[in-house]
Order: sequence, then structure tokens, then C-alpha cells
Amino acid sequence: MPDPERPEAAMLDEWLQATSSSPNEAPRDDPAAIVRGVLNRLDNDGVELPHHVVYACVILLSVARTDLDRLELGLMRAASEHGNSWSWIAEAFGHRSKQAAHARASALHRRLEHRTPDEEETR
Repeated sequence: MPDPERPEAAMLDEWLQATSSSPNEAPRDDPAAIVRGVLNRLDNDGVELPHHVVYACVILLSVARTDLDRLELGLMRAASEHGNSWSWIAEAFGHRSKQAAHARASALHRRLEHRTPDEEETR
């Protein structure tokens, strides 16, 4: 069942069900999977893309992006706390230098610190 805190997920689930003869198999608690389900459905001929579906997908992409940002920052912090150097972290994450990796971690921290749950809900 879609998350009651995410009405856009419920609306997209209804749209996916209405535009298909087979049941929606996308995990209903994974925003990225729901958007992927919408894109897969659009591969079928004759399926139109209403504006409200696009808007709901944009909201869910923002939620997914925030989740990924939290995971990335958490992994960077864990790597540092477990004795890995910022040079090693930079290499593992594909950054050119330890300064670039540290700047990325700082940017993620600032972005997540300033994004409140209420702000995410209105996106």
C-alpha cells in the first residue's frame, strides 16, 4: 500500500493501475521505483502522460534524491569514522582530491540540514 504521507505516490499507483491490464509491480515504498514504473508504462503505445503525473514524479524524484544524499553522506562519514583517509574516500567516491570529497560532504550536510520534512512534503 502506498505511504499515506505521500499522496503523490498513491496517485501514481492509481494511474499505473488504470493504464495497465497487469498489476503494478513497482515497490510502493520506493520513490525511484515508482517513477521507473511510470517511465516503463510510457513505453506502451497509446499511454498519455498527464501533467499531474509529471508533477507527482518530480516530487518523488526530490524525495529519492534526498534519500540518496543522506546515504552518500552517511557512507562518507562512516568511512571517515572507521579510519579511512579523505584521500581514500575521494578515490572511492570518484572525486579528484580529498578537498573535493570534503567539499561534497559539507555541501550534502548543508543541503540536508536546511531541508526540513515539511519542505520535502511541499516539493
